[in-house]
Amino acid sequence: MFINFTGFAGDCLINGKLDLRASRLTDQLNADPLVHLVDVELEDLGNARRISAAEFTIERSQLCAVRVTGPRGSRALRIATTRHRLRAQIGPYTVLGRLHERPGVDALSTFEQRDLLVPLTDATIAFIVGGVLDVRDWSTLVINRELASWYRAVEGNDEPIGSASPADLAPLTGARPAVLTLHAGDRPRRQAGTPTRGPKPR
Repeated sequence: MFINFTGFAGDCLINGKLDLRASRLTDQLNADPLVHLVDVELEDLGNARRISAAEFTIERSQLCAVRVTGPRGSRALRIATTRHRLRAQIGPYTVLGRLHERPGVDALSTFEQRDLLVPLTDATIAFIVGGVLDVRDWSTLVINRELASWYRAVEGNDEPIGSASPADLAPLTGARPAVLTLHAGDRPRRQAGTPTRGPKPR
């Protein structure tokens, strides 16, 4: 079964179709070191230039995050969890979401022992593309924990993401006091007026 795929690499966005063979996208991504896509469009983060390709393969380790689509897997296999709000910097992307862990477990202390790609629900991802801030809210996003330069818990009294300025949402190189709350949705929100990003990574 082919499903829509949206991936976030270090220098580009990747949109295409993936042949889903596992019961869930997260399971397949964690099992396969290579991601094979068809009907692909790549968008350069530096200049927003788009390139189309009939087929494209990327190493899983090069993906900072992936939007989760497709089936959720068997309901009978789901377990009760507690949600923990998390903020992380992964490559050029600022990510906020809810990390799920078994009740009574410190989710942050076990984060690095989890599978490579970790799912977050009620997720927001912010990044600069072509000098413009792009903020996208999705129900579920998987993030590459090995590429996270930092991550931390989000306090419950932080301001909502909708009230923040573009400068507040721009990707960071280190942690800072202000943390944002999440809003789930499906439409990208683009805001002009943010500083242009630095030189494109090689």
